[in-house]
Amino acid sequence: MLFAMSVAAAAALSTPERALPKGRLLVGYATDRSLREDRVVAACRQGVNVVIWSFAHLEVEDDVPRVRPTFDVDLVRATQKRLEAEQLDVRHLVAFGGWNGPHPDEKLDGRAWFEVWRAWNVAHGFVFDGCDWDLEGNDDASQNLSEAMVALVADFCREAKRHGYLIALAPAESYLDAGSAEVDLLLNHEPRAPWRPGENGFPAAGFPYAGRNAYAAVLARAGMDSVDAVSVQLYEGYSSACYALTRGGAALATYAEEVAAGLSTKGVTVGADVVRVPREKLLLGFANGWADNEKFIRVEPEDAARAVQSAGLRGAMFWVIDEEGSPYDFAGRYTGALPAAGSAELR
Repeated sequence: MLFAMSVAAAAALSTPERALPKGRLLVGYATDRSLREDRVVAACRQGVNVVIWSFAHLEVEDDVPRVRPTFDVDLVRATQKRLEAEQLDVRHLVAFGGWNGPHPDEKLDGRAWFEVWRAWNVAHGFVFDGCDWDLEGNDDASQNLSEAMVALVADFCREAKRHGYLIALAPAESYLDAGSAEVDLLLNHEPRAPWRPGENGFPAAGFPYAGRNAYAAVLARAGMDSVDAVSVQLYEGYSSACYALTRGGAALATYAEEVAAGLSTKGVTVGADVVRVPREKLLLGFANGWADNEKFIRVEPEDAARAVQSAGLRGAMFWVIDEEGSPYDFAGRYTGALPAAGSAELR
């Protein structure tokens, strides 16, 4: 039978409700490279208090559903023990998706996939405090969301919250954008910003990799009560943020406030619902040293800290801990630019 993986052990265990660290958040993504190069502990010493381990895939093989991590879970647990020994207050989530990453198999619905994931997490000693959804497109612009996938993700989120787990979303900027009234599940649109061929290397043939509020559809079904944090990836390729900051002369603090006001006040209309993300759940996502500041926006970490603080947001996210280090050390420079109480108090 398809749902062959036993979930009895998971169902029998009571899961205490998790909570994010108090105050401002600094979320860092980590891949297997971060483990191999032992970079995570140093990043957490510099202020990262949520690590999102990237990526795991929800697959069905020989009619058996499974969670397939792309990193060593035992090394994740060893890293956690080191952080605990240093009394660093850090939460650990596992991310699904990523660019070119497979979307969950639709043979199971969201509730069933949650039980598969929960059983897997229990079998690994409750290594993760929750999950992060980062479903994206792919290089050949063929991977989109569907109504079934929206339902799967939303129902997974609701079930996870019902069992006390943390849930985060990490939409590319165009996937959750109050500057656009369009809601569409295709992820192969041209960017909303008016890029011209040659600007920042923008291709003459176009760049069909943007979305139109697909994640607003997820939030409309899941409800904001089912989500703890939403990190908007300003570093999406040829994003509206990239255009505004590199071509339009916008200041980061001004742009951050526009994004915050748009999502928290105006919102995105999905059918009869208006999706709003309150500032206490909203983070802005930045790139560190890997970004070229042409196709992918890169800002100074100190400017990011001031913009997040000024907009009254919950915090910042960055991709990726793998690339941390001098001279562009996002975690250390970001944390160092916060006011003395900035990492512990919300404005």
